[in-house]
Amino acid sequence: MKRVLPSAIASAAAIAAVTVAGKLIGLNQTTIGLIFLLVIFALASWRGLVAGATASAVATICFNFFFLPPFYRFTIGDPANWIALVTFVAASIVANRLLVRVQRQAAAAEESRNELRVLYDLSIDLFAATTRVGALEEAASRALRAIGANSGGLLLFDGSPLKQRVLVWNGEEPDDIVEDMVAGVGRHRRSVEIPSPHGRDVYVPLIMGGRAIGAIAVRGATATITWLESVASLVALAVERERYVREIAHVEALRESDQLKSSLLRAVSHDLNSPLTAIALELEALTPIAGEDSAARVASLGNHVAQLQRRISNLLAMARIEAGRTQPRIEPTPAADLFRAARESLPAIRDQRRFDVRVHPDAPDLNVDPVLTLELLVNLIENADRASPAGQAVELIAEPSAQSMVRIEVRDRGPGITKRNHEFDDVEGRGLGLEIVRNLVCVQGGTFELSNRDGGGAVARVELPAAPMMALESI
Repeated sequence: MKRVLPSAIASAAAIAAVTVAGKLIGLNQTTIGLIFLLVIFALASWRGLVAGATASAVATICFNFFFLPPFYRFTIGDPANWIALVTFVAASIVANRLLVRVQRQAAAAEESRNELRVLYDLSIDLFAATTRVGALEEAASRALRAIGANSGGLLLFDGSPLKQRVLVWNGEEPDDIVEDMVAGVGRHRRSVEIPSPHGRDVYVPLIMGGRAIGAIAVRGATATITWLESVASLVALAVERERYVREIAHVEALRESDQLKSSLLRAVSHDLNSPLTAIALELEALTPIAGEDSAARVASLGNHVAQLQRRISNLLAMARIEAGRTQPRIEPTPAADLFRAARESLPAIRDQRRFDVRVHPDAPDLNVDPVLTLELLVNLIENADRASPAGQAVELIAEPSAQSMVRIEVRDRGPGITKRNHEFDDVEGRGLGLEIVRNLVCVQGGTFELSNRDGGGAVARVELPAAPMMALESI
């Protein structure tokens, strides 16, 4: 009411001023009518519908009283006067409607400008501001504050919409309703808008590659759902970017770790090989002069030194392969040749223990690196020898397996492996040798497992690729 009365008074005063000026100048009916229309349009556009309607009524009175015959009397004898009245009223209504439309369009344009500004700022925060890990949480929090909601946040799915992780949340903590709605939009991959005590709640899924990776929850939202979906698209891209940044950082850390491991292994091998070589030479010099009691001890020390040197060589070979500096040299290799070379590489074990070797007639050659495969066999035989009691044989078996593989088994009659958590996950006397075996098998595309055997003892089972038939025929 405080604004309506001044508008009406101002409109009446404006029409009165035009009327006085028109009478003084002596304007005719047509001219003063056009001037009245212009003033009504101006007042309706400037002050609204009340001002336009007041101006129309006053203009009609003045036009009839001062400019239509009979003058100075409120008499409408000519139908044209009614047309003038209707024209003035229609002019005020049209002008007001145009003003309202323009104002709405201006408000919509301003809202769009603000939304575009927020989207631009969000894209800068997410993609251009920094490449460090963790920037997503900060940018998403700023975007949620810019929305102006009562509360809201960004939730990500850990493989399923039912497994939700709150990445960032502003305002009142999320409740069960939020979790259920987020799970729903994640399953159906569609935005949902519902009324709530907060006003208007909107839940928008984050879609990437046709699957929902999370959702944005906005409680008491004022922004349009279309704009929130645009924000969700940006955030979904940023989540993927964040994941790639983390993966790159992880890969870089692994690469640096591998480089450090290789450097350490090289340093350790250099520091150990020299004294081991010196010890081996001294033991070799002691062998001819050692007495009958000392000869066995000297020979045992020599075997241990040779075992350490093999371990160091294995570790260095694995480090070079993992660093990509060398690749396994794959070639067809008969299992019988590998068994024979392994026994010859272990003269101390060969002289004291019996070997039972069985190669199945249908067993194909292995498609492996002979040097690496020989090393893993030596390690398995040493492990079986330590576990087996005196007088028990170590069995070496080769036979065909499924899917173009060859199965090699090293069996002993030792105490076997312990059973923990219903799985064979520990080895009595497990040490560096078995870890080297696992790595040597893996780099050649095979598998390795340990199990107990009937009657006592353990079975070390290795499956390695078989040589292609064309390669066998060419040999």
